[in-house]
Amino acid sequence: MDNLALADAFRDALVNYRKGGAPLTVDSDDRYSLEYVPFEHVNAEAKLVIVGITPGPIQRDEACEEAGGLLRRGLPDGEILRRVKKFAAFGGPVMRPNLERMIDALGIMDLVGGGHAAELWEGRSHLLHATSVVPHAAFDKGKPFAGSFEEVQRVEVLRRSFERDFLPTLRHLRRDAYFIGLGPTPAAALSLAASKGLIDRSRILGWLAHPSKSGGSQVSIYLGEKNVAELKERDPVRYRADALVAAAAALRGRINAATPDGCMTALANPTNDVLTANP
Repeated sequence: MDNLALADAFRDALVNYRKGGAPLTVDSDDRYSLEYVPFEHVNAEAKLVIVGITPGPIQRDEACEEAGGLLRRGLPDGEILRRVKKFAAFGGPVMRPNLERMIDALGIMDLVGGGHAAELWEGRSHLLHATSVVPHAAFDKGKPFAGSFEEVQRVEVLRRSFERDFLPTLRHLRRDAYFIGLGPTPAAALSLAASKGLIDRSRILGWLAHPSKSGGSQVSIYLGEKNVAELKERDPVRYRADALVAAAAALRGRINAATPDGCMTALANPTNDVLTANP
């Protein structure tokens, strides 16, 4: 989908974008707000689709600054959007390393020909489509949105973006792509998309722990590097540990169930609590 164009309303602002400047507001109400992120590019040939909740402030700033620099160089919109997605999707000093660590540890790359997760943002970026349930940066009372899918559906500002900016893009993806959510909110969104016939339910692998810094030790719990007894008494991850461990086991099982030709067999019921439990 390289014929996409940058949003005209934000083109001039992107040219001069600086972190901490005026927000590029897409939509808002008295509590929630959306800020533009130039993540419109859809990698229609991707074999692996990773779905987050919404881009965070780091991804927003990296994407907008990169787009501004490329605009100043005079590149066409389609090329700008492709490069921006590759540069900033799931970016940041904590999120991307955590995500790569989980992908490598669980053997997810084996489903797309092997290799290391870092290659998905380098020489083999054609394998990955990175997206989010709410593709613009969403905020709740000024803080990054990290709520449930039920909240996305209930809040008009969030639901409009989900229905306008996320769901329609799924029709452009390969039917045999594998889908992974970052937490139960994207997993629930993918389940809804499957019920609408937009993706094949059998290709939903499950969900990874959310790799952001705010997730604390949940990636370590998910990967079995720590157990609950090692967490501090007030660590909120203690209350998510069972769901994290179960989700990791389910995802490993689905990966192991993938046949050499890429078909999935013996998948668990997609409505199983492992896909939808709130960690």
